[in-house]
Amino acid sequence: MIQAGKLRQHYSFAARIVILLAAVAYLAYAEVLERFDYILYDKMAVLQQYPQDPDIVIIAIDDESFKALGRWPWSRGVHAELINRLNSIGNQAVAIDLLLSEPQDSDPYADPLLAYAIAAHGGVIFPVAPALETGAEALTLVQPLPLFAQQAALGHADVELDSDGVARRVFLYAGINAPAWPALGLALTNPAAARAVYQSFTPVDAAQAGHWVRAQEALIPYAGESGSFRKLSYARVLFDDEALASLKGKTVIVGMTATGMGTRFATPLSPLNHQPMTGVEWHANVYSMLTTGRVIYPVPEAVTTVISVVWVSMVLAIIAWSGKSFTVPMLLALIAAAVSLAGLMLEFYRIWVPPGAALLGTLSLYPLWNWRRINDFLRTFWISKTHSNVALESIGDGVIITDALDQVIYINKGAENILRNRFDQIKGKRLAEILGFEAQVRNLLTNETGKDCVTDSLGKPGMVECVLKTAQGDERTVRITRNQLFDDREAVMGSVIAMTDITDRIELAQQVAHQQSYDALTKLPNRSRLLAQFDNLIQEIQGTGQTIAVFFVTLDNFKKINDAMGHHAGDKLLQMVSARLHDFAAEGILARWGGDEFVLLSRGVTKQNSAPAMAQKMLDTLRQRFEIDGLDVFVSASIGVSFYPEDGLSSETVLERAGTAMYRIKKDGGNHFGFYSAESSVVWTRDQLELERELRAAIKNDELQVLFQPIVNAQTHRIARIEALVRWLHPKRGYLSPSEFIPLAEDIGQIEALGEIVLRTSCAAAYKLMQLGYPVNVSVNVNPRQLLNPHFPQTIVQVLRDTGLPAKSLILEITESAIVNDMERVSRVLGEIKRLEILIALDDFGTGYSSLTLLRELPIDILKIDKSFVRTLDQNRNDLKIVQAIIGLGKNLGLAVIAEGVETERQVKLLLQHACYFHQGFYFSRPIPYEALYELMQHKLR
Repeated sequence: MIQAGKLRQHYSFAARIVILLAAVAYLAYAEVLERFDYILYDKMAVLQQYPQDPDIVIIAIDDESFKALGRWPWSRGVHAELINRLNSIGNQAVAIDLLLSEPQDSDPYADPLLAYAIAAHGGVIFPVAPALETGAEALTLVQPLPLFAQQAALGHADVELDSDGVARRVFLYAGINAPAWPALGLALTNPAAARAVYQSFTPVDAAQAGHWVRAQEALIPYAGESGSFRKLSYARVLFDDEALASLKGKTVIVGMTATGMGTRFATPLSPLNHQPMTGVEWHANVYSMLTTGRVIYPVPEAVTTVISVVWVSMVLAIIAWSGKSFTVPMLLALIAAAVSLAGLMLEFYRIWVPPGAALLGTLSLYPLWNWRRINDFLRTFWISKTHSNVALESIGDGVIITDALDQVIYINKGAENILRNRFDQIKGKRLAEILGFEAQVRNLLTNETGKDCVTDSLGKPGMVECVLKTAQGDERTVRITRNQLFDDREAVMGSVIAMTDITDRIELAQQVAHQQSYDALTKLPNRSRLLAQFDNLIQEIQGTGQTIAVFFVTLDNFKKINDAMGHHAGDKLLQMVSARLHDFAAEGILARWGGDEFVLLSRGVTKQNSAPAMAQKMLDTLRQRFEIDGLDVFVSASIGVSFYPEDGLSSETVLERAGTAMYRIKKDGGNHFGFYSAESSVVWTRDQLELERELRAAIKNDELQVLFQPIVNAQTHRIARIEALVRWLHPKRGYLSPSEFIPLAEDIGQIEALGEIVLRTSCAAAYKLMQLGYPVNVSVNVNPRQLLNPHFPQTIVQVLRDTGLPAKSLILEITESAIVNDMERVSRVLGEIKRLEILIALDDFGTGYSSLTLLRELPIDILKIDKSFVRTLDQNRNDLKIVQAIIGLGKNLGLAVIAEGVETERQVKLLLQHACYFHQGFYFSRPIPYEALYELMQHKLR
């Protein structure tokens, strides 16, 4: 009988051993303890120390770059310039972590420029990524435009997150239905091989898209926490040659790091600095792992299962062989040995064997081996101590444990923080009472009656997101997971409710979404948001016959506020203006277009009736006083108005035409409103752009013509000086006077180049005449922008040196308007010029505001009487008196006096009578080419 009892005990023990080994195998193979294994891996990974890889540099699209290059997205011509600069230093490989899958319609030349740069470089890698189209069940591949993909290498940018949301691993190959694409970091190690993969790979048709397949899993040994790799700002690399040179011989990865932009991932190192890692840093870690041979290979589930079972069997054999009692110290030693062995395999062999199942199996051997001794204690221990896990206090999530009646028997510190309540105030209360019946479910479990998430959603195991009210009355968004606890007889003994506070995450997502659609300063919709709202309005009025009025508003001379009071005052003014304009948007949409420009959309406003009154009312409102920093500020505005569908059938077209109307009003002086007109606007927008292109080409190709008008000594009829005048023989428009293209040259920044051409041509002509025996001073007009350029004197010296003309043979003509804007600066420049013995002539004298002051303060040698006084000299006695006074003023100051615009013999005689001997005008000669001037000088000097 005793023998039979012992035999049954042996069989029972053997059965428990078999069950235990089967359970260990199941836990290992099914990865039931995955979260626990992750914790162990993270702790071991943090202990690993790796040196920083100096050959990897991240070019960051950061906040500094946005300040320098403007809002995102940038023109792809900017990316082309970056690639060209990298190519110029011999860069072998650059990965650009940007999905450029759509053509850039706003700049038709940008995509070809980028494609050419990619082809020229030869080592550019772009990402591909899976995407789930709306309404579709299968994934599709998002990849760069074929224009780019044909020249670049491609690598997948798929980041696989573990079940706890942490990025620990990378799949070196992945793709639609087959792992065809190398990871971006792997492609970076050999761009040529990656490009060959793309060229040999047949793209999956969208209609045949399937599932995303991954292969060759590897764990990432992160080189350090976020920020470990060297970073250079995108804008700095683009503009700083020293920064560019520092990238020579480096592997470059370009990606987004700006605040609120790009994707960020939690890593095992994130708890060290509480910072997620950007996608571009993640790719840098993958590349560093591959190039340094630090790849960690996780063993397959089947191998993990075998190792776990073998380990537990070995522990059992050691215990049986030793013949000693299985004590707690021995148990701890075996667990430490298992953890150490897993750590050693990770450290020296780069292999990760999840030890969770083996550890749990080892731990389970203790009660199994000591079953008799603890059998009576087990049930009591299971009921009273199951819920007292110290680890719960060390995590940030909230944990609530209830009994079989759903009454709270335990909460950890995390739950106290979320609920804003202490355990002693909650203990014994029902869970529904604590969480509140007014909690609103924000998923499919929400019903129309507004019942709370606890009674409707968490009465059974599951997960739900709720908005809970705390004891202080504030609302927190939480993710709640409920699981039931069973005793050894499978009876329900309570529940475990895990709570994660995701309020900050939700608010951050909402804030990012808001920042992408609204202007940070005025809180108004931004340009992209306005376009979307405009399109929605168009959809709403389709077929109704209604119109949408667009009021494009800009402030006149807004720059004066920033210059006088600082940009903070300008920002305050824009906020006040937006507040006033908001009163007009009761039934419309007000948005900030950019800078000092606002757009108001109003439905039902007509061109004949309400639109003019509304525009005028806006002007009157904006003219009223603004008070900024204790100072009264007054501004005016220019408003352009267009209508949908009268002025266009798309939102972009109607907005563009409202802007055209606004710019026309602004050009005419502002402080008014006007409607879009096709006749007056198309010519301005297209014709002026064409004229600008032609002028740039004319300046570059030296197609402008310099003519010379003699300045004659009326007593001797000899040519004393010549004035150089520029003309443009346009192939279609004929001769254009300076007034027709000089202002355009100023606007497009070409006036200094044009002025230097005229100066050089004039000096060369004067020197040639001097060599031929006709020494004559040449007078050249100087534009205000030339005069204000501190390098202008050096330009003059270089031109005189190149042409050989003596400085005393050159006269520079300046106007009063070029001086009065910055008298001190102009005085310094003229002083430098005067020291070169160059003569200074004051052109159009008598028409400015401060002529006498100029004569006193500046080194003037010659006065030129404006032709407006000379033209009516023989008809208007007042003009004669003014001319006489100017001649006397010049004589008393020791200045030469030249009369401009002399056209009749009577004017010549009157000027001679009053001792003005130098004349210039059509009476003597029109502006003529150099050849005609040479013949004329021969005639006049005979």
